[in-house]
Amino acid sequence: MFTILRKPYAAGLAATNLLVRLAGGAVALALVLFAEATRDSFAAAGLVAGCFAVGTACGAPLTGRLVDRLGATPVLLGTAATHAGALLAIAGLPHAPLGTVAAVAVLAGAARPPVAAWMRGIWVAILDNERDRRASYRFESALLEIGFIAGPLIAGLVAALGRPALGLVLTALIAASATTVFALLPPARTTAQHRPAEAPSPNATTLPAAARPGAASSTTPLPGTASDTTPRVTAPSQTRTRAGGSRDVLGALRSSTIRTLVVSRTALGMTIGAMQVAAAGFAAGQGRAGFAGVLLGGFAVGSLIGSGTLRLRPTVLAALMCVALTPLLLPVGLWWLAALFAVAGAPLAPLNAVAYEVTERAAPAGTATEARMWTSTATMAGTALGTAIAGTVIEHSSARAAVLVAVAGAAAALTVDALGRIGALGNPASHGA
Repeated sequence: MFTILRKPYAAGLAATNLLVRLAGGAVALALVLFAEATRDSFAAAGLVAGCFAVGTACGAPLTGRLVDRLGATPVLLGTAATHAGALLAIAGLPHAPLGTVAAVAVLAGAARPPVAAWMRGIWVAILDNERDRRASYRFESALLEIGFIAGPLIAGLVAALGRPALGLVLTALIAASATTVFALLPPARTTAQHRPAEAPSPNATTLPAAARPGAASSTTPLPGTASDTTPRVTAPSQTRTRAGGSRDVLGALRSSTIRTLVVSRTALGMTIGAMQVAAAGFAAGQGRAGFAGVLLGGFAVGSLIGSGTLRLRPTVLAALMCVALTPLLLPVGLWWLAALFAVAGAPLAPLNAVAYEVTERAAPAGTATEARMWTSTATMAGTALGTAIAGTVIEHSSARAAVLVAVAGAAAALTVDALGRIGALGNPASHGA
């Protein structure tokens, strides 16, 4: 898996990508802890975090389409500045009206830099065989989980020190600085979106690589390779089809596979959002608010372990998640809860890896970034729903009731995956029987 880092600039891109994911892992819990500390209400905390996720859900497809049309660098730099500015505004306005904070949270979410989606596009462009591309999906999923291990731990530690606003400040600065460095590295500035020759859309007629709309010419050198002697920027329009590409209204949603995946990821996002608020509820209920970071870190550790051990179809993984979440209903101490969170998280990274692979295979030509952002949008929309419902449930019941919200999301994802046959859309060798 790590052999892909031998490509030119790959290590630097991966490092900055990891920092952005670190900020992404911290921001949801930082918002929950900040809002709960300043409002003394889990319902308000769930609302603010949910509004952030709604902003991400609304903004992600737009930023994805802008990247496909304008290129990555201007979009990355613009969103980095806006995202960081909005988070700093929330931290600086602890006693502003809740509606104002919620509105700024929507802006912060809408302006999340699309680093992860563009990074996956870079992997597709610079890796020249299907095995390495599948390794990149696992690598990206692992980076996501590392970010979700360290990010909540940092946010929880800062909150435990009595400075919840500092968590938002650190998140903003890390996201802005890492995105800026990433955007200025040569592959991020010059890589066009390429469709992998071995992975055509399930809804498209297979054509030779040279004849497929949006395919790169075999004479066009990739950035950072020995044959790349002249810096070049490939216009996004060069990767679209004459028939319309991403210019039509539906864009990436022309693919029925992408539409199915969007519904599935929305359901899984509901589970993620509910778990974020449930962790804060469990920790606050035992008088240790900062321990929420340990619980979510455990969830991510389990997911990271699962990324290297579980090679199962998504229906089996979603069923495992339903089962693994159930023990969190037991009345146990915080350290036992951390262990149970780790068990519950094991299927998450493998589900993410399958989603990455299916997205690359199903995206219509010229909509690669947009397709990735749609699946990200779906996850964040579900997260918004999960955080809002879980926050209200905790306010009127308990953190264990929020776990039931997470189970419901996993069960819905299982149903959609089974009906949509998501597991049959990727390469079976990549995720087991």
